[in-house]
Amino acid sequence: MSSYQNFDRIPTLSEVASELVFEPRREALRHDGMIVKDKFAIINPSIWGNPKSNRWGEVMQVVGKSHVATPYPVMWDSMREGIEMSGLDTSQVQIKFIVSPDGGSYAADIIFKQYEFTPVVGDVHSMRFRIYDSHDMTFKHHIQCGLFRYNCDNGQSALAEKLEVKAKHTLTADPEKLGRIVADFPTRLEAEADLYKGMMATPVSKDRAVEFLRANIATYRVASGIKVNEKTVEECSRIWNMYQNLGDTGYRLFNVITHIGTHVTGRDGTNMARKQARVEQNAQSVVDLPEFKLLVGLAA
Repeated sequence: MSSYQNFDRIPTLSEVASELVFEPRREALRHDGMIVKDKFAIINPSIWGNPKSNRWGEVMQVVGKSHVATPYPVMWDSMREGIEMSGLDTSQVQIKFIVSPDGGSYAADIIFKQYEFTPVVGDVHSMRFRIYDSHDMTFKHHIQCGLFRYNCDNGQSALAEKLEVKAKHTLTADPEKLGRIVADFPTRLEAEADLYKGMMATPVSKDRAVEFLRANIATYRVASGIKVNEKTVEECSRIWNMYQNLGDTGYRLFNVITHIGTHVTGRDGTNMARKQARVEQNAQSVVDLPEFKLLVGLAA
């Protein structure tokens, strides 16, 4: 389900992404007929594996003895329960999934259309939950809460405290604890929304914005030092021009960065969820920079 679908509640995983509902199988890893000590294959038994194996089951990852392959519905239900505990109205939600072909990982967005915030007239945001999970070690158990900008489908990076919770794939992962933390996210998100108004009141020229983006997004390291990707600079300038309605402000620069961190090109498949997570993390690291906060009026 690579496009948004409407629901009047948070559905179970079997209702919305049945291909993710399976019991991962753990088998001792073998090499040349011998068992490899403390190494195990995590298998999706619901799909046909390598034709040479002539059996059901696709190996998603090789793991160590401490790894616990928690079925996807466990963490999904923890998020659902946390949202229910928060008291959120779930009668108007939109949900989208990105799923790897072998079921090894997925990412899902849940947007609450009825919870709107409008820092600028016509610039509508809604509350969004995102869950990442995997059996192929792409992700930890990971749940986020933030704002989603409708005009350009931007998932906004966190400005204040990061509203997220993560847990490793081990016995220490506590689904109930994750659910309790998630229940507190909506209240804490209100402080995040207030920061947008401050950025709207902070002037930032295009020249200054592109200079910042050149230094913090368009640069990359090589053996001889640091280089600038001029095509990336041009793309940043183009994206800046897309947000004319936001004026020459810190909020406009913020949206350029979150645009870059949200719009991932490519086909749905093995690496899409991973690529989405990586570019979002890169955008978040830029927003976390003291130089950014000073430029857009967020510095204490």
